[in-house]
Amino acid sequence: MKLVKYLEFNQSDLNAVKSFRIKDSLNPKLWDNFEINGEVRQDLLKIAQDFYESTELKADVKDIVLTGSLANYNWSEKYSDYDLHILIDFNDINQDVELVKKYADSVKNIWNKNHDIKIKGYEVEVYIQDISEEHTSSGVFSLLNNKWNVKPEKIEFTPNEDMISEKGKSVMMLVDDLEKEVDEDQYEAFIEKVQKVWDKVKNYRKSGLESEGGELSIGNLVFKLLRRNGYIEKIMDLKRKSYDKQFK
Repeated sequence: MKLVKYLEFNQSDLNAVKSFRIKDSLNPKLWDNFEINGEVRQDLLKIAQDFYESTELKADVKDIVLTGSLANYNWSEKYSDYDLHILIDFNDINQDVELVKKYADSVKNIWNKNHDIKIKGYEVEVYIQDISEEHTSSGVFSLLNNKWNVKPEKIEFTPNEDMISEKGKSVMMLVDDLEKEVDEDQYEAFIEKVQKVWDKVKNYRKSGLESEGGELSIGNLVFKLLRRNGYIEKIMDLKRKSYDKQFK
């Protein structure tokens, strides 16, 4: 049965693999000879300012950067969004940087959930980043200083679409099976299963980013496939649903 299911995944769940191919230039809606569109820059800066002022964080902003695929050659018309990072020193808030990170992630999630902002057709995702956090992206543009912190370079790269698809399908099968079990298992047993799948997904990305391949590694691209085809959100939904179900 599992073999049949493995072979019968909807092609739509794997279409995102095609989006990992390298483009010939940066996105022309944003960039002209490595210079960012002025209106786009001002809009992103305003969003970053409004978001940060909505938090209770009082640390000085060290930088506001655009990173991710829209600051690189691996952008996608369908899947890319603005990765808008606000850089602060978490130690300026509290010596317990893990506590600060949890708060920063919480307010980020609330903001992103409550807003549906699009510029030039792409959604905006905000993130508060500790200034000491290692950033592996090969394209980082300082919106605050209007210059490249890390200027991207076009490379020759052909994604191994078969391998990405195969590894992605192995996770998708696990998630689909969990969806059938959510109303059967007790919370403690079920959430342990969900966490194992989530750890598997996170490890794909972590090991990929730490490898020589970095952003373009198999592990990171598997993670991106699962995010772009909705399976990451399915895992988060399973966590929420299983938690709520225990009180019924």
